[in-house]
Amino acid sequence: MSEDNARIARQTFERICARDIDALLELYDPEIEFLPLTGTLVESGGYVGHQGVRDYFDEAEEVWELMQPHADHVQTVGDEVLVVGGCAVRGRGSGARSDNPMAWVLTLRDGKVIHHRGFATADEAFEAAGLAP
Repeated sequence: MSEDNARIARQTFERICARDIDALLELYDPEIEFLPLTGTLVESGGYVGHQGVRDYFDEAEEVWELMQPHADHVQTVGDEVLVVGGCAVRGRGSGARSDNPMAWVLTLRDGKVIHHRGFATADEAFEAAGLAP
């Protein structure tokens, strides 16, 4: 099970990088709770459901010409997958590039991601997953 969860987590990153949101949603539960670090709904609880995820990526498309999260380290903890990596972006208007460290915790149930949350640091993600950094 943990290997399957890790594989699914990696696939979410591959599909986001490919901007294949239809394929991404195949991995997400219809009631997914999607909590990225940025976006208009982050402060109010994030994006919920498949339409919420679509809305987020529509917003991101307006801002980022390139958005490629990368999973450099993947560790499973029960139903959760801790991912440490970063996100390479290029601004649509400015062309400015960055690749900031990030981490994520994905929670899976019955082979589907039910919760996907981004963190600014690996320590925050470790804490959220109940692990000491």
